[in-house]
Amino acid sequence: MKIDLPQNLDLKQKLEILAKWMKNYHAYNSDMYTGALESAVARGREETIQCIGNLLEEILTMDDEQIKNELEN
Repeated sequence: MKIDLPQNLDLKQKLEILAKWMKNYHAYNSDMYTGALESAVARGREETIQCIGNLLEEILTMDDEQIKNELEN
């Protein structure tokens, strides 16, 4: 299935897609084939990626005043 997208997607739209992907990130991890340490590392990485996605989404929803306040602090 081919999806035609405009060639001029702006940076905000691209970052919104990235945030969505990161928020929904799930690493394939089979405890059957990995040890406890490897599983813990994979879970930690997954949680970190999802957290970054949430933060990115929050930033993208800020208005100009909120962004200005964040930059000044």
